Amino acid sequence: MVQSAAMRFMIRRPTPTQSRLSSFRLAWQLALPCLLLCACSLGTNLTPVGQGPLGAVALERQTSRGTTAKYGTPQTFQASHPAHLTASLTGRLLTGLSVSGLDRPGSSMAQESYPLFSHEEVEFLAPLIVGALAQAQPDQRVRFTMQDDGLTTQGTLYVYKTTLRVNLSHYRSTSGDGQTKPASLILSFTPPQALVRADAPQPWMTVEPEQPRIAVSLEALSQLPAPSPVAADHNTTAEAAPTQTSPTAEQSRLQQELQSTKDVVVKQAEELQKLKAELESVRRQLAEKDVAASKPKPKAAPRKPTATP
Repeated sequence: MVQSAAMRFMIRRPTPTQSRLSSFRLAWQLALPCLLLCACSLGTNLTPVGQGPLGAVALERQTSRGTTAKYGTPQTFQASHPAHLTASLTGRLLTGLSVSGLDRPGSSMAQESYPLFSHEEVEFLAPLIVGALAQAQPDQRVRFTMQDDGLTTQGTLYVYKTTLRVNLSHYRSTSGDGQTKPASLILSFTPPQALVRADAPQPWMTVEPEQPRIAVSLEALSQLPAPSPVAADHNTTAEAAPTQTSPTAEQSRLQQELQSTKDVVVKQAEELQKLKAELESVRRQLAEKDVAASKPKPKAAPRKPTATP
C-alpha cells in the first residue's frame, strides 16, 4: 500500500529523546511502589505488642538513637531487657505516676497534680507493658499511646538495671496539633521513697531535652507496703505524700471503741438489775398490805351484867 505524502507527514516516528523519557517514566512507575515499600520497612522501628479501644503498646528500636546533625557520633541506648515485672508491681508503677504544671483556669500550676493514667487505663496498660518488657531487646524501649476523647498521651519507658525510666512526649494533645506541649510539665511519683532523685541521664537523652522524665527504683518500690484499697488523693504530689493510718493504730482505735461499748452495756445491765430489785421490793410490800387488809378483825367479847344489890 502506497502512503501519500500528507499521511507520511502526519505519522511521525518518536525521536530517541522521547523514547528514553517514555521508558524512564514507565520504569519509575513500576519502581515507585517497591521504593515506598522498602522505605516504610526501613523507616519503621515499632513492633506492635497490643492495642485496644484505649490505646496501644509497642516496642521501639533505638539502634541509631543519638545520631543527629547536632550529635554526630552514635550514643548507645542502654536497657536491661528483657525485664520481668509482675502485674501488681507494674500497676503500682503506673498508678503512682502523676503530672503537674498544667495550664488550667482557676488552678495553681505549681501545686495542682493529676494522675497520668486513670484506673481503667492502668488495668489496660499493665498486662501489655509486662508482656512488652518480657520480650524487649536491649536496644528497644516500650512506647505507650493512649487515646481519650480525641486527645493523645504518649510516652516511653524502659528498665535499666533496677530503675524504671519514664519519658513523656505527648500529653492530651490533638492529632493535628504539632506542639506536644510537655516541656512545662513535671512528672512525679507516689510514694516518693521510690524516686531516684539523683538519676544521671544516659548520653542519648540529650537528644530529647524537652521531654519530662522520671526514674523509679523497682527495688525500693517492691519493699514498700502496698497502698490500702481506699482511693488515694490524686492531688497529692511526690513531694507531699498523704499520711496513712498504720494498721496498728487502726487496731488500737477499734479495740478502744469495743471496750467503750462493753462498758456501756455492763453499766446498763447493772442499772437494769437495780430496777428489777426495786420493782420486786415494791411488789412484796403491796402483797403484804393486801394480806393484812384481808385478815378478819377479832370480835369483842360481850360484857357481863353487873349484879344489883
